[in-house]
Amino acid sequence: MTAFFVPGVAGDTSVESVYEDMRKRTELDMGRRPSGRRILSVWARRGSLDCVTEVGRRDPLHGGTVIAIFDMGPHQPFVLWREQDDDKRLAASELLGARAYAVMEFDR
Repeated sequence: MTAFFVPGVAGDTSVESVYEDMRKRTELDMGRRPSGRRILSVWARRGSLDCVTEVGRRDPLHGGTVIAIFDMGPHQPFVLWREQDDDKRLAASELLGARAYAVMEFDR
């Protein structure tokens, strides 16, 4: 099992603050608040590739380190946040499909 973290952020208060900022931005972009689940990885079909997308690892399709995955609720997409390869200070978000083969959560 894996304890909750945000890659590149140290300290409990900083991690919570950074995660909450991404969560709020996701809510603004999607028009609804993500679920409270803290997702470690999603095994899903992305484009024509079945892959595992995991926080702390390189995104298998677009590169950059995956920094957060948000669950938007039943029958809704997952939202992936990742660092840009060319500028680690910038994050990009992407909608993943609503269906996943498996989802792993962080330890609480």
